[in-house]
Amino acid sequence: MFFSKWKKKKPDEIKKSLVDKNEKAISSEIVQKDNANKKNTKQISPSHLGKDIKISGKIITEGELQIDGIVEGEIEALKLVIEQSAKIIGSVSSEDLVIKGRIIGPVYGRKVRFGATARVEGDTFHETIAIEDGAYYEGSIKRHGSLSSVSNLAKNRAASNN
Repeated sequence: MFFSKWKKKKPDEIKKSLVDKNEKAISSEIVQKDNANKKNTKQISPSHLGKDIKISGKIITEGELQIDGIVEGEIEALKLVIEQSAKIIGSVSSEDLVIKGRIIGPVYGRKVRFGATARVEGDTFHETIAIEDGAYYEGSIKRHGSLSSVSNLAKNRAASNN
C-alpha cells in the first residue's frame, strides 16, 4: 500500500528525520545569505609597495595602498598610507589619506591625517584634516566641500560593487 512505509517508522525516527530536514534548511539559508553578503561587499586586499621599490609613473587603485618606497608621479587610491620610509614626488589623491613619510607635491583628500613624522611640501586640499605634533608642513591648506578626483574613485568603487 501507499502508506505502509510511513506506518512502519517509529516515532523517534520521524523526529530525527524532521530535525535533519530543518537543520539542512537552516544551514542552506545561512550559506545563501553569506554568499549574498560576499557578492555585495567586494573584498579588495590592500596593496603594498616595499622599501626597495622605486616607481616612475601613475598609480591608480580603487582599493587600499600602503607605500614604503619611492614614487615619482601621480597616486590615486581609495585609502592610502604613506609610511615613514616613503618619498612621493608628485600629486596624491585619496578618500582616506594617512601621511607618515615625505610628499613633494599637491595633496588632495577627503580625510587627511599628517603623522608626527610627516614632511609635506605642497598645497593640501581636504574636507577634514588632522595634524600631529612634529609634522613638518610647507604650503597652503585649503578646505573644499567636494573634490572631483577623490569622489570619482568612490563612485567607481560603488559601481563595481553592484
